[in-house]
This record gives sequence, C-alpha cells and structure tokens, in this order.
Amino acid sequence: MKQISEIRKQVEAEGRPHRVKRGWRRAFHLENMPWLIRAFDYSLQVSCLKTTGQRNALSVQVERTELILGVLPEAFDAYRILLITDLHIDGNDQLADKVIDLVEDLNYDLCVLGGDYTFAEKRESDVAFSRMVKLATFLTRKTRVVGILGNHDRYTMAECLSQCGVDMLINDHLRLDKGPDSLYLVGLDDCHYFGADKLELAQEDVPRDAFKLMLCHSPERYECASQAGFPLYLAGHTHGGQVCLPGGFAPVSCATIPRAFIKGPWQYQGMKGYTSRGAGTSSLPVRFFCEPELALLTLRRADTGGT
Repeated sequence: MKQISEIRKQVEAEGRPHRVKRGWRRAFHLENMPWLIRAFDYSLQVSCLKTTGQRNALSVQVERTELILGVLPEAFDAYRILLITDLHIDGNDQLADKVIDLVEDLNYDLCVLGGDYTFAEKRESDVAFSRMVKLATFLTRKTRVVGILGNHDRYTMAECLSQCGVDMLINDHLRLDKGPDSLYLVGLDDCHYFGADKLELAQEDVPRDAFKLMLCHSPERYECASQAGFPLYLAGHTHGGQVCLPGGFAPVSCATIPRAFIKGPWQYQGMKGYTSRGAGTSSLPVRFFCEPELALLTLRRADTGGT
C-alpha cells in the first residue's frame, strides 16, 4: 500500500466541513446544504415514515450481473467479483451481521471493498473500525480482498483494513494471475472530496496491452478511465440515489455524472461500468424505492455466448 498522498494529508489535517464545491452550482449541491438533510429528517419523523425508511435500509440484496467484455483474458471468463461498497457501517447497528449472513453462502473469486466505510465525516469512528475489522476478517478468510478509500474515509481506515489482510490500492495496482493470463486491478484514492486520485501513479509500470480494471469510489472519473484504455470501471458512492421516487428515479446522485451512471451497469464509449447502489446509507439511515445491494459481478468474454 502506497503512503498517504500530500493532498489527502493536507485535507485531512485541515478538518474542513465535508462539502463539495463545483462552480456556481455549489450552493445548490446537496452536500453543501446540511440544513436540507435536517429538514428531510424532521419531515420523515412527523409523517411516521422514518421507521419504514430504516427498515428498507436493512433490506440488503445480492444483485447478480454479467458484464460482457470482448477483451477479457480467456482464463478470467466467468470470474466472479463481489463488490461491497458504501457500508457507512457505524450508521446501522445490524448491517455488519446482515452482510456476513448474505456473503456466507456466496461463491465468488475476489471481493472488492469500494470505500466509504464510516458514517461519520468529521472524525474517526471507533465503532466503524471495530465493525470493519469484524467484517474484513470474515471476508479475508473466504477469498482475496482488495479495497480502496472513499470520500468519508481517513487514511487510518486503510491502515486498519490492511492489517486485516485487505490489499488496499491507494493510487496503486495489483496483478491477478489465473492460469496463463493476468489482469490488473488499478485503485484510485478518493476523487470526490479529497481530490487525491492520481491515475498516472496508480497504473505506473502496468503494461500498455494489459487488461485493466478500474476501481474508483465514485464513477466521476469515467472520462479519464476511458481515455486510458480501461475496459471496465467499478464504482459506488451514489447509493443509487438512496431516497428515490416510485419506480426508482433518483432526484439526487451527489456526483457529476450522466444519469445513466447513477446505478447498475452502464457504458461509455468502449468502456463498461457498474455503479453499486451500496450496502449502507449516508446522511440519514433510510432508503426509499432503492434497495441496498451487494453486487455479484460475473465477467464474461463476448465469444462465450454470455448475455
């Protein structure tokens, strides 16, 4: 695991409010309006909907998806990746046990932890550390686990998970070998809040003709990933909207991305992508019309007849 970047170190040391600035529209960005979250929380309480939202937040399901990749190395055909992201695990007392119960009987080849392990934003959470140790210890006993950091995470969480046996990719990469073939996992530091992602550093020494899989907490780096020749991009961050309208329409994504990238499989030019709805919740521990998920992704070659 590479050492903490100077950018991330500076932002962590500043302790500034966890907000995002994006030009003239910043005043209307949800993360810059904490008063709106408080108002929504109050409205849920007076309407007696908060209990329903909290119950929905624990209805975690396993979402199975096949991703067809024409350049996938042959030995990795039918390779299964379990993507667990946006746990915010100190925000729900029952979530760690719920995830463990769901994963217990799943068969997969690799687990990816996609960042945002803590609900807290301004401080480190001992509860998050203890629950992530429990979960990571369980996961590393089943298969290899790799992880990245999200916009809620401090670098100490990366150190904690690394001690549990998780291969943390902080602007770094890892080669996976299977039979005669290899693929590279390239993991970025957070691009959404810390702005500490360095793609050039992360893929340093990766062969030009290698099959590369991008791991980034937010889908917001889709353009540069496509330009760099990544066939596949895995992300989270958006929670699929978390609080959606009937039919699953997400009014808010908290990311500057095309609407098609908010959740599920998507494509940009020649690159495939998948954005998980996440397992946990952010801001408020509720969900509406947007179930939390563990994403079980099966990689398939285009010439094997997968659909």
